[in-house]
Amino acid sequence: MAIDLLNVRFHYPQQPNHEVLNIPLWTLPVGEQVFIHGPSGGGKSTLLSVLSGLLIPDEGQVSIFGQRLDQMPNRRRNQFRANHIGYVFQQFNLIPYLNALDNIQLASRFAQRKKAPVLLGDIKKLLTDLNISASDWHKPARALSIGQQQRVAIARALINKPELLIADEPTSSLDPFNKEAFMALLMSMVSENGISLVFVSHDLSLSHYFNRVESLNVINRCGDSP
Repeated sequence: MAIDLLNVRFHYPQQPNHEVLNIPLWTLPVGEQVFIHGPSGGGKSTLLSVLSGLLIPDEGQVSIFGQRLDQMPNRRRNQFRANHIGYVFQQFNLIPYLNALDNIQLASRFAQRKKAPVLLGDIKKLLTDLNISASDWHKPARALSIGQQQRVAIARALINKPELLIADEPTSSLDPFNKEAFMALLMSMVSENGISLVFVSHDLSLSHYFNRVESLNVINRCGDSP
């Protein structure tokens, strides 16, 4: 399995009486793509942070490709994420004073899978495919439009060809043309490279790209009677 969750429960320390996640069992086979939808504040981003090891659950098991993230020390978990997981953050998380090329190159720093010249060529191809003009590649991230920043964040997540790609509302800042272009590119890359994909969005118009569509309200049992 790409993902195997068992009896996962999570709450934020500042809200000890408010459980955000309660997932008895949820799995994702290797190479499968799933679209998860749900309302804002329903725990979607929290779930993705648990899947990537950015958050550790209070209880339960989080296994990614057979490796228990919940049992790894922090340093090993960070290295595992760099080598196996790509993440498109809703808030981009770009370094504002670095340009597009440098922001994407940061993603390879821990993975160390490719030599610099090869990596740079891959970066330029991705940026071109994502309709970012070469004249914008050397601009600091803060000088790019919101849509351009989002596409740089997407390229950064894809550059290492991760086995698992996690996407948190990745099209939220894109216009209709670039949204469709991005989805076509994403699904093509995912299919060609056998990438497992967890795609979270409130935009149900995107669900037609996926064979598996799930509601977080069904996956997550918070609020159910014991």
